[in-house]
Amino acid sequence: MQDFEVVENFLDQENLNHLKIFFMSPRSQWRFKDSLVDTDKQKKDGYFVHSFRDIHPITFKDVLPISPNYSVLFNFMEKLKNKVNFKQILRIRASLFPRREYLKADTFHVDYPINHKVCIFYINSNNGYTLFKSGEKVDSIENRLLIFDGLKEHATVVQTDKSARYIININYLT
Repeated sequence: MQDFEVVENFLDQENLNHLKIFFMSPRSQWRFKDSLVDTDKQKKDGYFVHSFRDIHPITFKDVLPISPNYSVLFNFMEKLKNKVNFKQILRIRASLFPRREYLKADTFHVDYPINHKVCIFYINSNNGYTLFKSGEKVDSIENRLLIFDGLKEHATVVQTDKSARYIININYLT
């Protein structure tokens, strides 16, 4: 049973290109994390993040400074606000996953252990995907938006066919 929503061609081509130029060029500043899930003890398959906004889910105070590049998301966030009508953003993080040798699911997890929603926006197409513990999967297709309940366990499956997989992950309260 599918309990998530997929929106194809979420952005118009001009706004998609704007994001692609930013994320796929040296203008985006990436920080390395040595594991996809903080509870993962192996820490052998890391990835890069650009944290745009990170707010504590209880106090709603900024955990990290707001990215100086936050404005690059303006049109994307306006369109998202119209689609999901969020009340409070908890986190906006872009991720760059380097290619791996094998397709393998990382640790199943929830981003926050509270009622919230998740949106994943796929910036480029590749053979990676988002896998739900139920067995359902959503392929990484350029300009696709995935919306689901944040308490639904999911895992990242990193691509083997492209040098990088780019996504934007948004956690929010409704």
